[in-house]
Amino acid sequence: MRILIVDDDPDVLEFLDAFFANLGHETVRTDNAKQGLRELVVKQPDLILLDIMLGGEDGITVLKEMKEIDKEAQVVMITAFKDAERVIEAFRLGALDCLLKPFNIDYIINNIIPKIKLRQP
Repeated sequence: MRILIVDDDPDVLEFLDAFFANLGHETVRTDNAKQGLRELVVKQPDLILLDIMLGGEDGITVLKEMKEIDKEAQVVMITAFKDAERVIEAFRLGALDCLLKPFNIDYIINNIIPKIKLRQP
């Protein structure tokens, strides 16, 4: 599976990159929305992990842009805050799920990964 990780926290990028690589998945990571949108087009990832608060950028806006580029994009939002309104908005815009920091590894393995529909080559 190809996974795009978009988060402004280098520790989160490193952790998720290592976690998914250890499971045998290909990862691409970036700390900004512009590069994330570019990687969406170039890499056509099977799964996108997108931070809701992406530095000075709004992850919800980035989610909208991703869905405009690729309506089939499978996006899981990441948040450190339990902001129900933003999470609900993300679901309304087509987010597949939402992960809370700190991450629950069992939830990722048992609930996120099995939901992903792999893209055809």
